[in-house]
Amino acid sequence: MVSAMSISTETRDRLAAQQASLVSALLAGSLTLSASEGITRQQALAAFDAARLRVAALALSKKRERAVARAWPELAHALGVRFQELFASYAPGTPLRRKGGALADGRAFTRWLAARSELPEAGRLQALAVDLHCCESSEGLVPRRGPALKAAFLRCPRRFVIGLRLPWLGEHWLTILLGQRSG
Repeated sequence: MVSAMSISTETRDRLAAQQASLVSALLAGSLTLSASEGITRQQALAAFDAARLRVAALALSKKRERAVARAWPELAHALGVRFQELFASYAPGTPLRRKGGALADGRAFTRWLAARSELPEAGRLQALAVDLHCCESSEGLVPRRGPALKAAFLRCPRRFVIGLRLPWLGEHWLTILLGQRSG
C-alpha cells in the first residue's frame, strides 16, 4: 500500500480536484467535468461503471432532497407530493452552494419556485424567516449580522407580513390584514 507521504503535493491536489469535480457532477445530476481540472467527461466515465454512477447520482439526489425537506418543512408540507417532482426538476441544473448546506439549497429552490410561480405561501413565509437570519453571498447563505427587516405580501388571506430581527432584542413579526373583498 502506498502511503500518503509518498504522493507528491501536486498529485494529491490534482486527485482532490478530480474527486471534488466528480462529486459535484454527481450532486448536480450531470457528469460534465471541466477540462481545466485535467479530466474529461469521457475519462471520468471510462474510469467508473456507468450504471453505478447513475445509482450513486440518484442516491445523492434523493439525499439532497431529503435534507432540503428537513430544513424547509413548511415548504415540503405545502407542496406535498409535488415536492419530489419539483425538486427533481430543480436539482440537476443547480449545484450545491459552498456555504449554508440544505438551508441554502432550499433558499435557492424557493427562488426557483417563485420564478415559475410555484412557490406556496407557506414557503414564502419560511423564506422570509430564513432571510431574517441569513444573507446571500456568492458562496451561499451566511449568518446575518446586524438588524434585518423583511416583508411579504400574501394572498390567502390577503395580508402583509413584516419580520424584524434586532440582535439582542429578538425577532418580531407583524401581520396586517388587508381589506376583504366583498362578494
